[in-house]
Amino acid sequence: MPIYINENDVTEFLDMPSAVAALRDAFSARAREEANIVPRTRWAFEDRRLNVMGGGIATQHRYALKAYGSSAFHVLLYSMQGLLAIIEANVLGQIRTGAATGVATELMARPEGKRVALLGTGRQARAQALALSAVGMLSQLFVFARTRDKLEAFCAKLVHELAAPVSVSALLSAEAAVANADIVVAATNSATPVVMNSWVRPGTHVVGMGANAANRREIDAEIILRASLVVTDDIPQAKLEAGEFIDLAKAGRLDWSTVKPLHEIIAGPHLARDPAAITVFKSLGVGLEDVAVASVVYDRAIASGRFKPL
Repeated sequence: MPIYINENDVTEFLDMPSAVAALRDAFSARAREEANIVPRTRWAFEDRRLNVMGGGIATQHRYALKAYGSSAFHVLLYSMQGLLAIIEANVLGQIRTGAATGVATELMARPEGKRVALLGTGRQARAQALALSAVGMLSQLFVFARTRDKLEAFCAKLVHELAAPVSVSALLSAEAAVANADIVVAATNSATPVVMNSWVRPGTHVVGMGANAANRREIDAEIILRASLVVTDDIPQAKLEAGEFIDLAKAGRLDWSTVKPLHEIIAGPHLARDPAAITVFKSLGVGLEDVAVASVVYDRAIASGRFKPL
């Protein structure tokens, strides 16, 4: 019997540590060729756009399709026998995107470097901080956003959600936030870079997770060229959506073979990291992440007995 799971239920059933664990398992399955990713397709309808993406995990015998347009996000979760659930997926998407940053950062960043700059206070930003905290990669958080009132309200709320002794500070500029950081997270939909190469210190790990379309660019191209390791969640999807990479590849300055998919570093040997090296994770959000966390939500909903039949 298929069920319907709303946003409130997703918030109750999906915590960040569980999402991180689910993504580790999913990308490990991908490395074993036991999971797949269907890159996002975008269709324009008048002044709106329908976005569709998918993924599957063979070991779970489950697959999912996510569709969203405007502010309505839904995941359709299937087993081999048919539809299991329709899940409202705004919160789900925020948590799984944060979890991807957590999974990548715990492998790519210097283990002792836990001062984080967060640029942006939109709907994805909170989950980025919670994920880094969940994987033990956050001791100080420096936040910048263009609207001061929103920035201060965001910081005031977040300081109560993060476990002590994490400190949260609202900074006056993006440059000041980045200059103090070991880890930089850009959580914007900017068309032009918000993280500049001259601001980034040696040894910094840079995450670009907000600009997931070919016409958006959060990271200065020189940071990508300077990096010793560049990772994204899926290469085929990056070739469609990672604007910073697409520009460099067209100019002959980036060879796609140097960009590593996330599953390779999760399943590979421990990374020997030069303390002065720059690393970059370009997070796009992929369907494999959706099916992984949707399965957690579905299983917990069934176990609780609190769900709405379709």
